[in-house]
Amino acid sequence: MCTHHGSRLEDGELHDKAHESWTRRQFLRGLAMSGAAVSLGLNGRTVSASMASPLLRALSGSASNRILVVIQLSGGNDGLNTVVPIGNDIYHNARPNIRIQNAIELTSDTGLHPSLSRLYPLYQEGKLQVVQNVGVQDPVLSHFASTDMWLSGKDANELERTGWSGRFLESEYPLYSDEPPDHPVALQIGSSSRLLFAGHDKSFGVALPNQSLLNRLVATEKIFDENDVPDTTVGREISFVRRVSNDSFVYAKAIKDAFDLGRNTTSYSGGSSLGTDLATVARLIRGGLGARIYHVSIGGFDTHAYQLGTHQNLMSRLSAAISAFVTDLESDGLLEKVSGVTFSEFGRRLNQNGSSGTDHGTSAPMFVFGSELKGGLIGDAPDLTNLDAASNLVAGVDFRSVYGSLLRDWFAMPQSEVDQLFGGAYPVLNLFNGSLATDTQQETVQPSKMALESVYPNPMSTNGRVVLNLESAGPVSISLVDILGRAVSRHEVGVLQTGRHDVPFSLPSTLASGTYILRVQHQGRSLSRPIQVLGF
Repeated sequence: MCTHHGSRLEDGELHDKAHESWTRRQFLRGLAMSGAAVSLGLNGRTVSASMASPLLRALSGSASNRILVVIQLSGGNDGLNTVVPIGNDIYHNARPNIRIQNAIELTSDTGLHPSLSRLYPLYQEGKLQVVQNVGVQDPVLSHFASTDMWLSGKDANELERTGWSGRFLESEYPLYSDEPPDHPVALQIGSSSRLLFAGHDKSFGVALPNQSLLNRLVATEKIFDENDVPDTTVGREISFVRRVSNDSFVYAKAIKDAFDLGRNTTSYSGGSSLGTDLATVARLIRGGLGARIYHVSIGGFDTHAYQLGTHQNLMSRLSAAISAFVTDLESDGLLEKVSGVTFSEFGRRLNQNGSSGTDHGTSAPMFVFGSELKGGLIGDAPDLTNLDAASNLVAGVDFRSVYGSLLRDWFAMPQSEVDQLFGGAYPVLNLFNGSLATDTQQETVQPSKMALESVYPNPMSTNGRVVLNLESAGPVSISLVDILGRAVSRHEVGVLQTGRHDVPFSLPSTLASGTYILRVQHQGRSLSRPIQVLGF
């Protein structure tokens, strides 16, 4: 998200010209910020990706191939004109110029914006779920602070620099620089904030302002043109840095191969950037890229003035893009392993302003879509008679309840780990059907809940200990694997009862010094941690 656009016309012109230039300093700075991630363009959009190796995927213990697509509605979506309180006189009186009078009726009191008409059949089929009045107890009305809060999953005053998705991926894939990556586990399309995929050890993502990188990648498996530089000293330096970057971009082939293998089975009409992005996501999924989470965005929701037409156009684009995406993935059964969710950094105020728009507010609805949902409405509609001290809506559902329910029920993350990830317990929403048989390797059996609290000492030489917390009794095993994926040792602990356990284990006497991955298994659940071994 760019934050340097001035308010004057000449500021905007200078801003645009600045983005047209691509200097050696900008390039080097981008590489320095990227850590273990880089960016490229697909269908003319910027893409950044975080990676994991085959070893880490194997050790993650997750047999699931489920995918989550996160759609960000940037700017603050007007929730009351999205999911409309059609029978509420307070709403109609507060918005004489921008109220929605021809909403698509979901219930006698609630309707969808008429431009969401392509989502209505999904709602009728149970493939679209509406979570009403979602927000936070202590809202902030700054775009930047609130966006960071929604991406981090923490309160705005916590200054969290990791994303909720990044922390989840850290628990699923221990991060190592020893083993080169071969495909992304998370992928972002567009130039939004990279916070969502940031972990404690690494920050992922760098935006490259090049709109033709897809053709170059498909043709050459390179993301930068090493020859398209000025014939100067600086140009030759840029060419050298681009060559080094091309040589180190180890997952270009994985993304290129997935894009080449994949295809779209339906038209994403309307020409919107969101439709283009979701078409690319569908193609990469069908091509077998292997990413677990995708993040796309659509801007323009900061509707302070003349909202009615602008918001109508945004709703139409959102509706067309999601509908086409669902249709595309349904054509060959891929929707069974894909769920999607929308969010915006905040909603809008109840009353229209003097410019026939709405100002920054608090809560708004979230859409969840897929084929494994219960469907319908979740949560109560906003109470328009009970506003806060700033005349804003009072949220009924904390946004972390939505995220946490997705992590628990879609990705089978134990509830104790979900609570730890968000720094607190939030009410669980039952979004999905009771049986989720979306994985060909794993039918309806859900992994047992287990928390791996610590492994100590680390580094270790002869013996170590593992601290576990089990929510059900059952056999536990501890195994050790080297960074090449070779099994080093396995220790059968035996049956442990529900509760917290401090379990000792011994290392093989022939073990060499180095980095290893310790894996604990318990009734279908597997958790891994890196350890350093000091050889005998």
